[in-house]
Amino acid sequence: MNLYTIILPMIIAIINLIGFKVAAESDQSNLSFAENLYATLSGACRAILDLQVNSMNSQNAILKTMKVIYLNDTDIKTFSIDKSFQTLTQPGVFDITKQTKIIIHGYRDNSQSSVSLDLAQGYNEKKMFNVLLVDAEEMMNQRYILSVHNARLVGKRLANLLANLENFGASAEDFHILGISLGAHIAGWTGKYFHRYRSRTIGRITGLDPAGPCFSFAYADQRLDKMDAKYVDVLHSNRLVQGVIEPLGHSDFYINGGGPQQPGCVMPSCSHLRAAQIYAESIRIPKSFVGIRCQSWQAFEANACKDKNYAVLGYGSSTSTRGLYYLRTTASSPFGLGMNGTKHVGPPQDNNNWLMNLSYT
Repeated sequence: MNLYTIILPMIIAIINLIGFKVAAESDQSNLSFAENLYATLSGACRAILDLQVNSMNSQNAILKTMKVIYLNDTDIKTFSIDKSFQTLTQPGVFDITKQTKIIIHGYRDNSQSSVSLDLAQGYNEKKMFNVLLVDAEEMMNQRYILSVHNARLVGKRLANLLANLENFGASAEDFHILGISLGAHIAGWTGKYFHRYRSRTIGRITGLDPAGPCFSFAYADQRLDKMDAKYVDVLHSNRLVQGVIEPLGHSDFYINGGGPQQPGCVMPSCSHLRAAQIYAESIRIPKSFVGIRCQSWQAFEANACKDKNYAVLGYGSSTSTRGLYYLRTTASSPFGLGMNGTKHVGPPQDNNNWLMNLSYT
């Protein structure tokens, strides 16, 4: 049975019932039907979130379940968020002269997932960074809308830790937060709260297919935004399903058009996590992913990008990179094609009919 024929009438009925109009800063006049539908549902999600948050009790108790994991050359240390500053500032632990990489997992995940650990271990192998993982499993394992609410709390608490580390002698410019899915918006709120606490901006935030539901076409203070760090780079791999539709950063890289489906993937979760897998590969094989600045995926497929402006995705990304970039990858690891990924080969893909191809298995 075709899933599209079942869910589309249900979605339209929900939209008509809610009667919600998206309040957004961006112009949606050029969006396709599927994009408008997605943006409207995200707006409805935010409306429901506002209603729930207004009736909620304090979440301070569950916030205490948040943990920080510290990696060094040979050891992994786990400690509660309340003891994180005290533990990190013990002699021989946190090095204020190094850049600090902070990895944040996504919805219904944890710091020990293969994707999060791969990112952390890739940086740890270079022996030149402080490497931290944030674990908010209990806060991110709630109903999705409640997890979205909790994500803001996680960002606020992490910002407090980073502000204290700056007081200890670390540089705000040396903080680089990498957020996966919902973790990308946690990174955004961390940047916002850090600026509120310190009147300074952290160095970099990398959004790895930032979560779309509740966030697409939200105002900048409700999601990851390019103002949250001096450099914000975003990788898109599952747009219109679990990832945001629109660009959010100084530079946005649309992997194979940003999705919704990545080569070699069947399930949406595979495409959603592909952004993090590709970034992890870029740590170990720098400059293996190169994008070309282009007006759209359609222009890329026609090899009609107006200029020859190229940029490296991931580990080697320049903080001066600006604009929308597109690239191709392989269907399995190693994914990188280098400069070959900046040209389209073969017939154009019809991403507009992706819903039609969904079916029960």
